Amino acid sequence: MYLDVIFLENLFINYLILSLTKKFSKKNSKSIRLFLGALLGSSYVLLFFLLPYKIIHELFTKLILSFLIIYMAFMPKTLKEFLRILAIFYLISFSLGGTILAILYMTKYNLYNFWIGILIAVLLLYTNWDYIIKKAKEEKTAYNLKVELFEKQAEIKGLLDTGNRLYDPLSKSPVIVIDVSAIKDLIPENLESVIEEKNLDLYKVFEVLKEEKWKSKIRLIPYTSVGQSRGMMLGFKPDKVLIEGKEIKDVIIGVYKSNIDKYGSYEALIGPEVLE
Repeated sequence: MYLDVIFLENLFINYLILSLTKKFSKKNSKSIRLFLGALLGSSYVLLFFLLPYKIIHELFTKLILSFLIIYMAFMPKTLKEFLRILAIFYLISFSLGGTILAILYMTKYNLYNFWIGILIAVLLLYTNWDYIIKKAKEEKTAYNLKVELFEKQAEIKGLLDTGNRLYDPLSKSPVIVIDVSAIKDLIPENLESVIEEKNLDLYKVFEVLKEEKWKSKIRLIPYTSVGQSRGMMLGFKPDKVLIEGKEIKDVIIGVYKSNIDKYGSYEALIGPEVLE
């Protein structure tokens, strides 16, 4: 390819990456600044003819260039903001580059396949970015739980939920909401089907839990939710709850009748008061 064609290709790709960085970082920036940043990035092609081969391929040179691109395109005001934008810039660059390489590896190199790779990479980013961010946030707020009841144990994946403000009205203890399927080994076999009914039938609940040992354990937790003005959740007082190996005192387990997360990534919602 001619130098001018390579330069223009790089200019377009750099502008595309910076535009995606602007969108996903939600950082406002004028188009002219994005263009100037892309222009600066494309100057890397020209440096091949101006600097020695070793210098141009040094990691330090590439890092400095990427720092300058981000500063030129977005003018971040703080170091934290700069690092956040830079991380998104790298993530998009690597995703774009990796997809293009994969397409070219599976096919043969030509200009048509090159642009197909770019198109697929952009579509993948647009359709999966929210999921990527969701998973990244979950990693920061995910906890391993162990619930013990009547000498039985259940290990559960939990998620910190700042919206979970449920309390047991009697003891005022905070409530950890857990998917019924995650604790089915701790409760009587036929209780699961009773809980999964549309409306909680207290007569059936007490019929199933008529053994003496359950009398001091059962709790009824009122709650409100979207589409339902008021409901009642079955709960119980566990013998022991461990979160990341640390024992949590004075907590109630609320049994939720369906999947808390449709992807199965977690099975419990932990209120912030539980971790205090």
